[in-house]
Amino acid sequence: MSRKRQVLLGTVALASAAAVVPTGSAAWAGAPSAGRSLSAIQAKAAAAVTLRVNTLNAAIARVNADSRIGPGAPALVAYLQKDLPGLGQLGQKIAADPSASVAGVDARTIFTDYRVLVLAIPAARLAAASDKIDNTSVVKLTAASAKAATYENAGNQATVAPLLSDLNGQISSITSSTAGIASTVLGYTPAQWNTDHAVLFPSRSAMDAARVDLKKARSDLQQVRAAIRASHQSGS
Repeated sequence: MSRKRQVLLGTVALASAAAVVPTGSAAWAGAPSAGRSLSAIQAKAAAAVTLRVNTLNAAIARVNADSRIGPGAPALVAYLQKDLPGLGQLGQKIAADPSASVAGVDARTIFTDYRVLVLAIPAARLAAASDKIDNTSVVKLTAASAKAATYENAGNQATVAPLLSDLNGQISSITSSTAGIASTVLGYTPAQWNTDHAVLFPSRSAMDAARVDLKKARSDLQQVRAAIRASHQSGS
């Protein structure tokens, strides 16, 4: 397995089990039946379909339970649901296939047409993280910054003003980094991932940058609050 594929598999989980489960596409390489019996192909395909269906359903449950995602949750749920009917129908077709050769061809489409573990789940994870930052973290930081600004006075201005300026700059940088991530990653298709396994990398890098800025913003806010408390205690 290539290093790139290992990296992708290491980040797949909204459902934690998916993070360490290989896609299994290599099992269907070569001739359609590759010396396997019809029943063996059907059993392996059934397990692969079940894994993907269960992973999607677990991810949907997590999205529905997480209020921090905000208004982007319905679109994210719809995205995670879209492969479920096709996977179910494919599983039924393979179970009814008349020969190993036909079943082998159909089984390979589990991994070429339904990129659940290496695309859908990582994309959903990125979209959810982006939405949570936009709809929860940034909202709270913005409100806290505005409130802290009302406590700025002559006694603490030299310390508080530059911290608030940096805090607001970090908030702006965060929103720039997360802008469009959800719509971008949820728009990728299995065909695009098949052609370019790195399609999610730019969005992942943008999320990494947003997390760095978020950490700095929280640090700024803590320092602002500490400076305000200190000025109150000194009576200024």
